[in-house]
Amino acid sequence: MKTKIMQVVRLVVMVIAIAGIIYAIESATGIARWFWIVLLAVGFFGLLFAFQQTRRRLHLERRARERKEKQHEKRRQHKARRGK
Repeated sequence: MKTKIMQVVRLVVMVIAIAGIIYAIESATGIARWFWIVLLAVGFFGLLFAFQQTRRRLHLERRARERKEKQHEKRRQHKARRGK
């Protein structure tokens, strides 16, 4: 839940940064442009990192579930052999 909220916050910041870049190109000085560009870059890399962490977490959960199912299957086969 917390990760999803942070991703939404980063997306909103990126949209605001794009609007700031457009505004800075039209009227502001060079330092203001760089501020908005850096803000956009930080938001982009933050999203990239968050998506990577989410993908890694899902992969680890899937592997753990598969291992658990495999162990369960081995136990069932072992009990079936002992029962005969």
